[in-house]
Amino acid sequence: MDMRTGRNEYDRHWKRVIHSLFEDFVAFFSPGLYEMIDWDKPPDDLDKEFQKLNPDGKSRDREADGLFKVYLKNGSEQWILVHIEVQGWKDTGFAERMFQYFYRIFDAYDKKIFALVIYTEDYSETYTPPRYEYNFFGTKLNYEYNVYKIAEQDENELLQSTNPFAFVILAAKKALYGKTAAQPTKLELKKQLLRVLTVMKDRLQLDKKDLLTLFIFMDHMIKLESHYQKEFDQEIKNWEGGTMITYEDELKQEAREEGRKEGRQEEKIEITRNLIKLGIPLDSIKKATGLSEKKILEIKEKLEKE
Repeated sequence: MDMRTGRNEYDRHWKRVIHSLFEDFVAFFSPGLYEMIDWDKPPDDLDKEFQKLNPDGKSRDREADGLFKVYLKNGSEQWILVHIEVQGWKDTGFAERMFQYFYRIFDAYDKKIFALVIYTEDYSETYTPPRYEYNFFGTKLNYEYNVYKIAEQDENELLQSTNPFAFVILAAKKALYGKTAAQPTKLELKKQLLRVLTVMKDRLQLDKKDLLTLFIFMDHMIKLESHYQKEFDQEIKNWEGGTMITYEDELKQEAREEGRKEGRQEEKIEITRNLIKLGIPLDSIKKATGLSEKKILEIKEKLEKE
């Protein structure tokens, strides 16, 4: 697995847990906003709309970005921009891209926006300031957004939280700690998290769906070599009355879905190749296939070499 594939997989697990626990997610990061939302009306996932608004040429492939529409108790709508930042190096253009996300959404939909960046890595010396500043001969702009740094969170506070999403943060923090640790240490971290999840299940009365969502996220955050993973699997074989059986079914379903995605991607690539051969303009190909300009140019380059 190359670095990009690994990063995208990591992003997908973040996106999945946010979607599955979205109400808890909002309550965890913005209690005030949570109280304003009418949760009897299901939030709308605007992922397709968000992808169309991405700054072309500047934004890398991002799996965890998300845009959601929720309904407030006063009858109005609210837009929530969620950005999960997982890179481990300084990105001088990041704040500018956050501003681009903001003004493109605002321009397209004219809605208020709650923007949040979650830093999952510990690179304190290279954090981009949580603002975008523009100053050109008296024309000034200052755009600020919410930032949350997992590395700085207190584990005891997370353990005492009554919000299930606290376990997500705890698992990510443990994964960060174990990133360079030896396999036995990683194994112990997963066992610790499993014990925490068992206690949390009883304390917060989690249903099976939420329990499974948290378990899957934790299991993917800390990867073990085959020998140690087998030991962990043995530990959880009969955990919570056979939850692992459901988990295995979930993984099979996920694998099938990934297979379908790959099939659709291959189909888009083949269509793109044919459109390039016909001399169709790049913008038209983007609209027809939904592929990024970068991907289309890569396909064109390979086609020219054949």
